[in-house]
Amino acid sequence: MIGLLLKDFYTLKQYTRSILIMLVFFALISVGMDNSTSFFQGMFVMLFMTMTISSFSYDNLAKWDRYALSLPVTKSTVVASKYLLAIIMSMFGSAIAFLATSIMLIFRPVEGFGIREHLLVTYGVIMVAIFFASILLPLIYKFGVEKSRLFLIAIFAVPFSLVVLLDKLGIALPPKETLITLFKLMPVLVLLIFFVSYLLSVGIYKNKEI
Repeated sequence: MIGLLLKDFYTLKQYTRSILIMLVFFALISVGMDNSTSFFQGMFVMLFMTMTISSFSYDNLAKWDRYALSLPVTKSTVVASKYLLAIIMSMFGSAIAFLATSIMLIFRPVEGFGIREHLLVTYGVIMVAIFFASILLPLIYKFGVEKSRLFLIAIFAVPFSLVVLLDKLGIALPPKETLITLFKLMPVLVLLIFFVSYLLSVGIYKNKEI
């Protein structure tokens, strides 16, 4: 497992420069917003999580799966390494985003947005990133990287479109108490979905011809 993760880390290391450029880019875009930290953290963490897709692309180019399965590793372990990579990238991206937005808040504080709110946003963004990974990874194993990029657009677009549609129809959001309860239960729900997603990906990968 560690060897599989190190392979992906070495592969993705070349993205360091691109990540720094995107860090500056998102920071500049968020400057004019009322609360730039939420946008910045959300976009940056999702960027890190979706780097997992790039690891699949490199694997396909190098025909890595065929080689990996000649090693003493099971298909379940290969899949597990990708899921663990998605979690690590989400957590690492959130740590960098938290530090960057903390600096932004020093120079441009937001009224009513303290450390508690900052931590809650970070927590929420991580949960959303892992949830999206749960949806995206089985699609990659089923349809491949290129087709899954189209699904990625839909994964981002559908929730946003749904919120806009509900607002246009005048449908109110659930009560605050309900939202708070869901927010507290989010880790349990997301991890359950993540585990089911892993089992689904393992099933797909085991039946896939390499």
